[in-house]
Amino acid sequence: MTFDLLIKNGRVVDGSGAPEFRADVAVSNGKIVGVGRFSDSAARTINADGRVIAPGFIDHHTHFDSQCMWDPIVNSTSLNGNTSIIVGQCGAVIAPTRPGDGDWYLQMFDKMEGIPLKSQRAGVDFAWESIPEYLDAIGRRRGINVGAFVGHSGVRRYVMGEACQEREATSDEIEAMKVEVRKGIMAGALGFSVGKFADQGLEIFGVKVPSSVASDEERYEVGSVLGELGTGVFQVSGGAAGGYIAPARIAQELSRRTGRPAIYNLISHELNKPDEWKEHLQVLEEAFKSGSRAYASCLSATAGPIFDLRSGLGGLEDEDMISPTTVFQGMSTWDSVMAQPVEERIRSFRDPEIRKALSLEAVETEGDHRYRMERGTRTMSFNRRWDLVQVYMAHEERNRQYSGKSVEQLAEEQGKGIMDAFLDLVLDDDLRTSFQVIDRNSDPNTQREILGSPYTVIGTTDGGARPDKGDRTTYSTHLLSEWVREKQVMSLEEAVHRMTGKTALMHDLHDRGFIQAGKAADITIFDPDTIGSKPREPMYEFPGGEMHVKQGAVGIDYVIVNGEVLLEGGEHTGALPGQTLRGPLYKG
Repeated sequence: MTFDLLIKNGRVVDGSGAPEFRADVAVSNGKIVGVGRFSDSAARTINADGRVIAPGFIDHHTHFDSQCMWDPIVNSTSLNGNTSIIVGQCGAVIAPTRPGDGDWYLQMFDKMEGIPLKSQRAGVDFAWESIPEYLDAIGRRRGINVGAFVGHSGVRRYVMGEACQEREATSDEIEAMKVEVRKGIMAGALGFSVGKFADQGLEIFGVKVPSSVASDEERYEVGSVLGELGTGVFQVSGGAAGGYIAPARIAQELSRRTGRPAIYNLISHELNKPDEWKEHLQVLEEAFKSGSRAYASCLSATAGPIFDLRSGLGGLEDEDMISPTTVFQGMSTWDSVMAQPVEERIRSFRDPEIRKALSLEAVETEGDHRYRMERGTRTMSFNRRWDLVQVYMAHEERNRQYSGKSVEQLAEEQGKGIMDAFLDLVLDDDLRTSFQVIDRNSDPNTQREILGSPYTVIGTTDGGARPDKGDRTTYSTHLLSEWVREKQVMSLEEAVHRMTGKTALMHDLHDRGFIQAGKAADITIFDPDTIGSKPREPMYEFPGGEMHVKQGAVGIDYVIVNGEVLLEGGEHTGALPGQTLRGPLYKG
């Protein structure tokens, strides 16, 4: 027998959570046809000695709805070992779409997720109206697999027009929404997503996000379609960075009424609310005891708001972005310097006496320093913890070596004071260096509990959102390097299971997620001793020349999608083997 692809001598971590074993993996016609020892010939043979052969990672919470239309390998997500993504989260979608209405959906993504409108308008052609037509479209000329949810805001707009942002739906409108959800699930959509909620205050075009206008009973009634059909998963948007309990209750009730699993955003360990995550796990445990299957999404990466010193006064703030004037608010020298134009600001940062004053306020002075976000409910602390202020991204290539290091580390390595290390880097980067104030997911003991809980699903990258600020699609490499290899909060087998088999089964993707005969040959081959993330890079590859952040990986040798090598050594082979991921009711 001649195989299309034979992967030899690898350490198979099969996605089930079972102990790894040595074996070859044989592939033909896009499927795994055998796992064992083979002497047969193959069109191509890969020697995986010393490498892990794992199922391709599945990023279950992304906002790549628009980007995947113009970027077939979806940039950083495939570079970090993901072979499948799921879009249509948080109720935000680009289908169903009435003719001429497409720009409304693009503006929704611009406002809600910070995806440049210019790029979207150039890259999305809306060659569809219905959800089935859209699902067909996302499978054409894709490098990776793409699955999609039906989104509440999208079907609300399709059924109600402009009224979707103004009032609750009538019973006839709810029935019409159910028809669209049913069409989507029958065509292979993976579930139904809801969110943003009324208390989050987010607006589009000066009016509320459609889903935030809906009543809970509307959500439950429209979502009842999943119970009727016996398939699909709910996704419930939380919005708050640390997670607040209301979405957990919504997810619990959706699951209770339908018998279907529900995933909500988000559970994380927040420094300012160090015990809040325990409440979430308790609620989830109680839900399971009562027969509900509600899960919390969680993120393996450390997180916190991002800032740079080029940004001036004001500007949109959320859990991912913050103005430097907010970080240092109430510090008089900082306030006056940050109010200056950029060139004057640069001169001030070079002035030794001003540096002393800045350092006195932000380094030497003791005491609590908290700030509240203008959006949402979060309160975060800077508290002069320079060990928790990390270099997020440097624009100059020579400075990217500092990515992920804290300012305190830089100061120690360079034999400088904190403020000198901070400002010297900033000035060398023309004030474009961005920093992250780490306030989430930094404690190993807590991460062990959250990541390892049977009630959590690892992911929640928001991949595609705010592409000019960051990209959490490195969750996979971060999990395997930081929490598995270095801090050993979980085993390699468990980590792979959480990113592959568990996620696949939860989304009724029974044809992949495992290294088993008969499964789709979505495979990531990596070196567990070196896998990790590369520094972030600013790129200008989006349509219209818009900037986005790229972050590749080290230690990933091959990314294989449906039996074809998509990436080799981090480089795209030119293959486009991706497919639309479909739920079990799709008949083709």
